Amino acid sequence: MSDEVKTENGLSFKLDLRSHKLLAVVQPSASEDRVELDAEIVKQRLVAAELANFFVNDHLIFDLVHRYNHANDESFELEIGEQRNATFDVIVSENKMKVRLTLTQNFGGKAIQLEEVQKILQEKKITWGVMSPEDIEAILAKGNSADFIVAQGLEPVAGVDAKFESLIPVEKHDRKPLVNEDGSVDYRELGDILIVHKDDLLMQRTPPVKGKAGYNVLGEIVNPTGGADTPFSGDKKGVCVSSEDSNQLLSAITGQPILVPNGIIVTPVLTVRNVDFKSGNIRFDGSVIVQGDVEEGMHIYALEDITIDGSVTDAKIECMGNLVIKGGVTGDSELLANGNIEIKGGAQGYQETEESDDPDAKVAKIVAHGSVIVGFAENFRIEAGVDIVVEKYSMNNQLMAENKIVAGAKNSGKKSSIMGGVTWAMMLVKGTIMGSTSGIKTHVEVGSNPYLHRRLAELRDKLVPNEKEQKDIKKILEFISIHPEKSNPEMIEKLHHTLSKLVIEADLCHAEQKELAANMSIIDDAKIIAERGVYAGTEIKINSVLLRVQENRGKSVFRVERREMTINSR
Repeated sequence: MSDEVKTENGLSFKLDLRSHKLLAVVQPSASEDRVELDAEIVKQRLVAAELANFFVNDHLIFDLVHRYNHANDESFELEIGEQRNATFDVIVSENKMKVRLTLTQNFGGKAIQLEEVQKILQEKKITWGVMSPEDIEAILAKGNSADFIVAQGLEPVAGVDAKFESLIPVEKHDRKPLVNEDGSVDYRELGDILIVHKDDLLMQRTPPVKGKAGYNVLGEIVNPTGGADTPFSGDKKGVCVSSEDSNQLLSAITGQPILVPNGIIVTPVLTVRNVDFKSGNIRFDGSVIVQGDVEEGMHIYALEDITIDGSVTDAKIECMGNLVIKGGVTGDSELLANGNIEIKGGAQGYQETEESDDPDAKVAKIVAHGSVIVGFAENFRIEAGVDIVVEKYSMNNQLMAENKIVAGAKNSGKKSSIMGGVTWAMMLVKGTIMGSTSGIKTHVEVGSNPYLHRRLAELRDKLVPNEKEQKDIKKILEFISIHPEKSNPEMIEKLHHTLSKLVIEADLCHAEQKELAANMSIIDDAKIIAERGVYAGTEIKINSVLLRVQENRGKSVFRVERREMTINSR
């Protein structure tokens, strides 16, 4: 079945109604009736035949032109196009938030009807955000190819998660070498370690902002992302939530702040690998743990305990708690603790600890308000507010304790446990063997408070120059009284002012001396015990009674009874 149109110049067109193919029909005609055919003439003929809205293949048109112009009374039919119905496709996005309507052009065929589109949308359950029927129909009426959004869901509005802002520079706290006024650089002094104190504000939490739900094209609720109501970290070591603002984190103690996810913790313990140029000097308002060594010239200060797993070389260590050194201590190190000091590896100074007139002279020193326990000690000044325990031996030290001093182990053989130096305790000095075969001067004393004696000596040393200066000023004033023409009122006033100051200072010293003397009680049961022996030359002093041992002795217990030194074996 076909529908043929008028033939002109041997060319006509027909539509095969079964296959919907558009055919060009060429029939022989008189030569004077033929034309030089081209594509433009063919398209004009199609317009005239009202077939221009069909789909026409340009390549087939060119074939037609070629065959027509070269045909020799040949009749033929050639497909040049076809009738095509408009088609459409409804595509739903993977997230169901958009629906695209894709249209193909209508080429002389059946147009798409609004009802067809609505039916497919209904079958796919598209109910939300659908374009109005009027707008869809207007696009369909054009019959052109198109690709557009026919339905669109409502996007949810994302929420904002809770935020955590550190109010202290935990990660940006740089420690840099100290530049002195003269331009020199102290590479040991890197500045303070970041410390926070109780009730310091550490972190601010910003509450979340809830998002707003949306709807997809199926009308289903789409929940928003974000808006997580994350609380502060469950690890609240050393911190607490403010009672006035639940979104603020406060420090509960004094210590070092450490960032953790969604929070900060404060630890009263600072842990470092070594104390050296890299770490710088350490000042910390808590406890300090050094996992390695403390190198020469470094300084550690802590308000609580200090534990050093390695050794200390020519350094200064201060703490208000207990000090434990698992290695040894060497050089002119200075150890100061308000509690106890324990040195498991022993202490060895560079040289004998002689009394010096220079108050700033560096001395190997260990001072504890509590007790001192040391593996061995050489060339150190050791002071304890309670006891001193030297596990092996004490050589050329100045030991001073308010209670007792014990040195040496029972299985130490013939080696002396106290040799050289001064060993002075209030109640008891006990050693395995005291003195030295080489004649090193060894002084052992009990029966009075060594600290009171030292303070009395300091006061005496202070009074000597004071009294001399008073005497000199008095001589000058006496000379001026005889020769007033050789002075002036300002000089006289200055001399009297200086003299008055010296007199006041001397009176204060005398008053303290009197008070100390009143407290200088004699300990009747004080004693010195040499468990295995005493070498000749050793000085034994109890209260004010001094004995120089004249010959080597075995086990000896020294006491004073009725102001006489007694020696027993038990």
